[in-house]
Amino acid sequence: MLIDRKRALQEINISEKMFNELLNVFIEQTEPALKILEEKAEKRKYEEIRKKAHFIGGSAGNLRIEGIRSLAKEIELEAMEKREISVIKSHIGKLRNDFEKVKEEVSGGQQ
Repeated sequence: MLIDRKRALQEINISEKMFNELLNVFIEQTEPALKILEEKAEKRKYEEIRKKAHFIGGSAGNLRIEGIRSLAKEIELEAMEKREISVIKSHIGKLRNDFEKVKEEVSGGQQ
């Protein structure tokens, strides 16, 4: 599981109901952000890649979704350094895969 529910509830100090609502908001906001990230990678728009990766990473970090947070941070740094776009695209693909797993966890009640 990618969502560390126990850690999040302890550290954020909110109810489980509120946490579930925040997870749904995360899904709703991250889906379009990830699509934009993928589009900007196709166009090699490094600054826009950096901004979207930062947004996704911050949101994931707030909810203690560490796998997505760390991948997004890596993409953000790679975009800042203008690394080879194929490397960035590969990491965006991994990010998409992890995001789909998080969506399954949230919708499947496996939280």
